[in-house]
Amino acid sequence: MIVKAEQIEALKPYIESIEDLIAGDNVQEVLDAIDDVIVGNILANYDEPDDEGIKLQKIYDEIFYQN
Repeated sequence: MIVKAEQIEALKPYIESIEDLIAGDNVQEVLDAIDDVIVGNILANYDEPDDEGIKLQKIYDEIFYQN
């Protein structure tokens, strides 16, 4: 699985187990974990992502296309 160090660092505050998920080498599990955070962000902001949600969506998209 291809995940850049800066992506991991950006995800750590949101997903405590991100390194373990990446070590498991299942890209869908990683994407699902990121998606859960994105959905939580959207729901907390009246059905629209804020700047953090947009940043997380960008990371999600990058990891998706890298793999």
